[in-house]
Amino acid sequence: MKKNLLNIIYEDKEILAVYKEKNLLTIMTKDKKTFNNNLYHFVYEYLLKKKERPFIVHRLDYETSGIVLFAKNYQMKEKLQSAFEKREVLREYEAVIKEKINLDYKNTIVQYLVQNPNSFKVYETKDIKAGKLAITHIEACNYINIGTALKIRIETGRKNQIRLALKKAGFTLIGDERYAFDKAKRMYLNEYHLSFKKDLLKVDDFRVEPLWIKKPLD
Repeated sequence: MKKNLLNIIYEDKEILAVYKEKNLLTIMTKDKKTFNNNLYHFVYEYLLKKKERPFIVHRLDYETSGIVLFAKNYQMKEKLQSAFEKREVLREYEAVIKEKINLDYKNTIVQYLVQNPNSFKVYETKDIKAGKLAITHIEACNYINIGTALKIRIETGRKNQIRLALKKAGFTLIGDERYAFDKAKRMYLNEYHLSFKKDLLKVDDFRVEPLWIKKPLD
């Protein structure tokens, strides 16, 4: 993504939905290189010209591309984050794994995840009291030249959740250097569909064309 160039999917008086490119932080970090090179900053500059302000609702990993929603007021931010916490949001991703698996493959991965405070790396724990519940549904869709394209639906939005679920399933997420130890031109993970319950928003369904799956499964 070029500086100050936003791929806007939808906008009204209360929300802004944008498409985050791969290898871009959602918000800045302590590293000075990210102060003006993050999605929030681009959105902030865009809305500042309209005398509006963005509020973070959710995030995507640096390597992951996909739909990100911003609220334009604190009340809407609270409503949307509450919907995420109550698992009332449909979040659908696509991924590509190296393995060629049967196209009738379906699996639900349930994990409890914790984050190392020093390395910030997330890992699975058997201690359900210490970990945060992560539920990931995986379906095979089609083959492409580098592997198998998957449709993934998450019930919980934990950090690195999909990457760890694919690892537990025995798959290699292409381009995931942290958990799959695989190098590629990008990490093949993209959020293409985000949908909220009726009557919460003026427009409640947001989609982009999938990059790798030929036809999203219903």
